[in-house]
Amino acid sequence: MSYSYPVFFRRKSLAALVHTALFALPALAAAQEQVPAGEQIELEAVKITAERRESALQKTPVSVGVIGAAELEKAGFQHLFDIEKNVAGVTFFKGAANQQSNIIIRGVGTLNMAYPSAVGIYVDDVPLIRGGGAGQWDLPDVERIEVLRGPQGTLYGQNSSAGAVRLISIDPGDDTVAWVSAGVGNYSAFETRGYVAGPLKEGVLSASLAFSHRQHDGYGKNRTTGDDVYTANVTQARAKFRLRPNSDLDAVLSIDGMVDTSDNGTKAPNNYGNGDKRDTYSLMDLGGRLKRGGLNLRVTQALNDHTALRSITGYRGWQHDPSRMEHGGLPRVSNDADQSWLQRLFYQEFQLLGEVSEQLSYTAGLVLSREYFRNDSITKNSADGVAINRSRRITVYDTDDIAVFGQFDYRFTDRLTLTLGARYWNTEQEYDASAYVLNANLQPVSQTVGVSGLKKRSEGVTPRLTLGYQWTPQVYAYGSYTEGAKFGGYNRSAATAAVARVAAEPEEVKAYELGIKTNSFGNRLQINATLFHNTYSDYIATLSNPVLDGVQYNGSVLTNAAKAIIWGSEIDLRARLARGLDWTLTFAYLRSEFTDFTNPSGAAATDYTGNELPYAPRITAATGLSYSFPVADGGELSLYGSVQYVSEQKSDEAGGSDTSKIPSRTNVDIGADYRFPGGKWTAGVKVRNLLDKDQVLQKTYMPIYGIESYAYDIPRTITASLRYNF
Repeated sequence: MSYSYPVFFRRKSLAALVHTALFALPALAAAQEQVPAGEQIELEAVKITAERRESALQKTPVSVGVIGAAELEKAGFQHLFDIEKNVAGVTFFKGAANQQSNIIIRGVGTLNMAYPSAVGIYVDDVPLIRGGGAGQWDLPDVERIEVLRGPQGTLYGQNSSAGAVRLISIDPGDDTVAWVSAGVGNYSAFETRGYVAGPLKEGVLSASLAFSHRQHDGYGKNRTTGDDVYTANVTQARAKFRLRPNSDLDAVLSIDGMVDTSDNGTKAPNNYGNGDKRDTYSLMDLGGRLKRGGLNLRVTQALNDHTALRSITGYRGWQHDPSRMEHGGLPRVSNDADQSWLQRLFYQEFQLLGEVSEQLSYTAGLVLSREYFRNDSITKNSADGVAINRSRRITVYDTDDIAVFGQFDYRFTDRLTLTLGARYWNTEQEYDASAYVLNANLQPVSQTVGVSGLKKRSEGVTPRLTLGYQWTPQVYAYGSYTEGAKFGGYNRSAATAAVARVAAEPEEVKAYELGIKTNSFGNRLQINATLFHNTYSDYIATLSNPVLDGVQYNGSVLTNAAKAIIWGSEIDLRARLARGLDWTLTFAYLRSEFTDFTNPSGAAATDYTGNELPYAPRITAATGLSYSFPVADGGELSLYGSVQYVSEQKSDEAGGSDTSKIPSRTNVDIGADYRFPGGKWTAGVKVRNLLDKDQVLQKTYMPIYGIESYAYDIPRTITASLRYNF
């Protein structure tokens, strides 16, 4: 029996997914019997560092989705959005800027990049804090991406209450590697990437350099100005140096930078004009310039045979200036913003890793971080094209974070392990805000907000308790209780002094999780399954004109609005069906509900209790096949394809109208690579969005400004490339 893609990935398609998995297992068993005696074609073991030390994925008591270097290359990974195609339970809020990365795990995330993320994004163990400037990481030295689902409050801090995404790059060594590639495609696309690594002094000092450049014309047109929209022009690079003067010391210095002059794009007005889906009619120039860079230093010193001290130092920052956004796409001023963003981050973490005995090991740490973040925004809003409200709002955050954590693993027996940990965190934010009414020349007429030196301090303890049990050599099970928190703080771009003085309390979560990880058919099939139940209190939301403690606030307010529960399950499957033939399947089922969210604006119509959380689809799934086989004269051909499905989502807490419903979407990608005899040259072709579907990622509905507009996924793109290995 076979299924066409549209049927296979319809809503409520759990039965079809399970049926396909069961259908493949007899074929796997039959293929197992055909393997010649003594010949192994089992799956490669996956090693991760999610627990701050290396461990086997199949014996780590955390729900982790891993995308390795081979999978990243086959998928043509460009942006963190592409994680959706490889790890179920992960979705994104599509921001206007190319580099925004508002990640949502298990239905919880942060939709505004000006606020700390609920999903921590780490680049070689240094957090980025916010989703702005974090989107594109397609450097060819990325070794793997680890997606930790569920709160990670003990080892990763209070801004990972929904999970964490770790980008881990390759450390150079004594092996010499060098290659370069170039590609062209439709929409006048051009890309080039390269990587070189090797020893500067064998056994002591090594280095690497990775670079990437991507550009393409716009996926849409501005029918008013004639300009392209949704263009790309991104260049980035990373250099790494590794010093190992002796067997006890390992120091790695990483320096990276990026320049992105892509336009911010704009949403296309719904049911307006005669253009294509992605066309706009905006009067605004959407050109932008984003610069991002950082320096990471990781030093590991062995103190003795059983103890090591590790220092992680990071200095990172990004600046997006100009950053222009326009939400209506109409040939008039409707909802425009000309913004400048600036972040500077210093991060220092010390870790002590040791083994007290064969039964007891530990990881302890101290974290110090300081972030400066500034947002300067000029906005123009018009309801009828004549009456224009102009304002300028400047917000400055200085945020200091201190944390102490410890995690202990005790092995009662060879099978039973207890993990016990906790993190104490203390965060203080100093806040300055000002706002002005502007005239037609964008000069201040009057000041509406002027506050400085406001401080908000929060602290807490986030514990973790996990039991892991190795039932058989092929079956590992665990159960865990974990708490997490996300710092709240002050409002961004407050419209009134009253709103500016409102500070949200931390969002807190208590999470229960049961997991099982299995190997079967001679380690040719791995199935990892998870059941989870999360309870959120003081859920942080951005509300319009809410009533807080009996006081009506005018404007958009960041506040603690609700209690919520989230529960569901996840399945990750890897299978080697035959020599060179691999199959992956990842599936997540999610239910979410606000259990207390009544009358935030004082009106009965705004009782959101019982509603689903925004951007929390009930089903996310992806499956992929890859097949590599030898051809004449020593060449090799690789074919691969993937299908991704995301069910219907709600775009806001109200979630009751058609304008808030984001329809389900299905995406199909395919590709092929041919490695020429000798292994020096490789030619490839990749097709993204094979079916060329116009799929909605985000809706904006502002009736006061006459706005109803959509943001769409990319159209079908085709890229042909050629790579040379030196």
